Amino acid sequence: MNIGYILGPAGSGKSYMTMALHGWMNQIGYDVITLNLDPGVVRLPYAPDIDVRKWVDYDEIIDKYELGPNGGLIVAMDHVAVAMDEIMEEINTFGAEYMLVDFPGQIETVAFRSSGAVIVNELKRRNQIAGLFLIDPTLCLTASSFISVLLFGVSITYRLNTAMNYIISKADILPDERLERIHEWSENPDFLYQDLLDEKMILNAELSRRIADIVIFREELGQFSAVSSESNLNMDVAFGSLQRNWASEDIFP
Repeated sequence: MNIGYILGPAGSGKSYMTMALHGWMNQIGYDVITLNLDPGVVRLPYAPDIDVRKWVDYDEIIDKYELGPNGGLIVAMDHVAVAMDEIMEEINTFGAEYMLVDFPGQIETVAFRSSGAVIVNELKRRNQIAGLFLIDPTLCLTASSFISVLLFGVSITYRLNTAMNYIISKADILPDERLERIHEWSENPDFLYQDLLDEKMILNAELSRRIADIVIFREELGQFSAVSSESNLNMDVAFGSLQRNWASEDIFP
């Protein structure tokens, strides 16, 4: 099975991207299913084929262990890791060629805990797997915030050890000139460095430059294509990036 998972900062549009890409793939004629991996989600814009809430009751965990929302999700994801054998059994009953995985909004509860490695390792066992990391343009209004989001994404890529594609979500809600500036940052270091100086980040200029050199201008980060779950803009580009990862003999960055 070819598995594509969608992640990014909370509010970056992961569930809507899952819905849009699933719909686009269905229209093309691909055999694709969806997996909701968030046990704490209340509403989804799509009906997942497999839902971890079948195995893990988030509200029950909060009540039983007297936890807050974040603590409850951490424990819930530990329960998901324990249930992965059963979840994979149900996934395999579909016999689908493709699966899209909708990660939790609080991605750090998966990426930086041992349960995340267990879940991802089970998903990629005998499967090709690659990710889409959504860059929310509303969180990238300055050059320094753009670097911060990318640094977060690359650290997750390093932690999960799977191929990752970085794309800009919500392309329909920002002016073209703002999206164009983000593309300029990703393609030309001079624009990024100049905007960092304009932010008066003189004390952090050298550190920012080094982070940019290491994180942003790595060839494998790709072209930062802009997508829209509302208009289906560049869904073919997002799918194409996953296809290239699945077809690669070495799917790890």
